[in-house]
Amino acid sequence: MNQNNAEINNLKILGYTIGETSSYALQMISSDVPEIGQYVSIYNEGTEVLGMIENVVRGNLITNELKEYGAVTNIKEFESEDEIYTISSIKILGDTKNMQIPRRPPKPLTEIYKTSKVTLDKVFSNGKLEIGKLISSDIGVSLDVNKLCSRHLAVLAITGQGKSNTISVLLEQFKKLNATIIVFDMHREYLEMESYSTDLKINPIKPKINIYNMHPDSLMNLAGVDPAASIQRSFGRRAILGLNKEHEEVEFNSVEEYINTIITRIEIYADMDEYKNKLDSLITLKMRFEDLLAYKSKITAINYNPISGIKENRINIVDISELDEESTDLIISYFSKEILKDRKKSFWSTKTANPIFIIYEEAHLIVPQNRPTKSKVPISRIAREGRKFGVGICLVSQRPKTLDQEALSQCNNFIISKIIEPKDQRYIQQASESLSEDLIAQLPSLNVGEAIVLGPCLKIPALIKVNRFNGIYGGEDVMFDELWEKSENDLSNKTLGKSIFEDEEDEL
Repeated sequence: MNQNNAEINNLKILGYTIGETSSYALQMISSDVPEIGQYVSIYNEGTEVLGMIENVVRGNLITNELKEYGAVTNIKEFESEDEIYTISSIKILGDTKNMQIPRRPPKPLTEIYKTSKVTLDKVFSNGKLEIGKLISSDIGVSLDVNKLCSRHLAVLAITGQGKSNTISVLLEQFKKLNATIIVFDMHREYLEMESYSTDLKINPIKPKINIYNMHPDSLMNLAGVDPAASIQRSFGRRAILGLNKEHEEVEFNSVEEYINTIITRIEIYADMDEYKNKLDSLITLKMRFEDLLAYKSKITAINYNPISGIKENRINIVDISELDEESTDLIISYFSKEILKDRKKSFWSTKTANPIFIIYEEAHLIVPQNRPTKSKVPISRIAREGRKFGVGICLVSQRPKTLDQEALSQCNNFIISKIIEPKDQRYIQQASESLSEDLIAQLPSLNVGEAIVLGPCLKIPALIKVNRFNGIYGGEDVMFDELWEKSENDLSNKTLGKSIFEDEEDEL
C-alpha cells in the first residue's frame, strides 16, 4: 500500500479482496464477520471508493465435504476459529467525491477498510428530510427533498411493517420545510395524527367533486347508470349536455337544483310520444339520478373548485375512508387532474413552480396493473410531467405486483420494507435498476421499521432503521385482547365514531 495518509492509517482493516475484481463488484475475505449493509472503503489509485456488503458467507474447509453426522461431531472437538473463513460480496457504489464508478477495478489482495463515520456522515446526512439511521451504524440518513419530490417516491411493504410510520415521519419532516402536501387518506390514519414535537397544522379536506364539470359519462357512472345501458346513456348525455349548454354553472344554487333539472329533462323525454317505447329505460335513468341525490349527495358539489380547499404550506388530508371504491376513484381522479391543471396555469403565468407533493395511499387500488380506473390516467400523467411544474407523487402500497408498471417505473426513489413474495420482489426490481439481486435477497429478512432506501434522493443505497414517529397516528395495530377484556359497561355508550359528513357547518 502506497498511501501514507493519516486518515487511512487510522482506519480499521476489515479484510482483503480475493479472486477476480471488477469496477462494480468484488469479494472480501476477512477474519471478523461484517454486517450486511455495512459500508467499506477501498483506496483505488489514491481515491476512496465506497462499497456495501450485500452478502456474507462463512465456511470451514475441513467440514465443507463432510456428509456424515458422526464425523461432524468428532471433528467439532478439534475445531479452531482459525479454520473458519468469512467471504463477503461487496457492491461498488462509487468514489466519495462524485459517486462515480471507478474506471479500473482494484487489484486482488487490496486492503478493505471499515468506512469512517466522517465519510458516512458526509454521504448520508446532507439532505433535509431526516428519515432514520443506518442499520450498520449510528449515522443519520437524510434524503434530498428536491430529488425525492421531482423524481417521485414509492413506499412499499407488506402489512404491519411500518409504512404508516414511514409516511408519518416524512410528513413531519415536510412540515418542518413548510411544504404543501396532500394525502389521500384511505383509512383515516393521518387526519387526526399528532406530533409531540411539531405543530403539524393538519388541514382536513372533505372529498367533493364538482358535478357540473364532470364528463356526462362520469356523472352517469357516479349515478350508477350501467355502462352497458346504451339507451339510458344516450338520453343521459343528451340531458346533461343540453343543460350545460343552456345554463352557466353559477345559475345553480345547489347540487339538488342541478340534478333535479336533469331529472325534469328526463321526465320531458318520457312524456314524449316518440319515446314511449323507451319509457322503461327513461324511468330507470330517472331513478338512478334520484339515487345519486339520496346516496351520493355528500361527495357532490356545485360552484366548487377543489383547489380552493387546499392550503399552501400545510399538510392537507383528503379523508376518503368512508367512500366506496367507485367514489374514491372519481374523487382521486378529479383532484389529481385539477391539481396538475392548476400548477400548470401557475407556472405558465409566473414562470415559477409552486411545488406540491401528493401521497396516494393504497395505490394498487387506484393505479392497478390489469384494469382501467379513472385515476390511472391523471396519476400516470403527473408521474410523467409533474416534475416540470413542481408536482411530485408518492405511491404507497402493500401489493407491488398489482401496481401499474408504468406509474411505478416513473418512481425513481424507493423506500422498501419487508417484502416476502418473490413476484413482488421481481416486480420491484423491474422498476428499479438500483435494486441488485443481493439487496432483493435481504427484503424477507428485514425487521419491522427497517427498509432499503435507494434512488436519486440518496447518493447511494442504504439499509436503514426508520425513525419512530414521535406522536400518534391511525396506523397502529389494534390490541384485540385488551379491547375484548374490557367490560360491557366500558363500551356500552360508545359508537364507532362520528361520520366525516355529519358536520356540515363548513360545507363547501
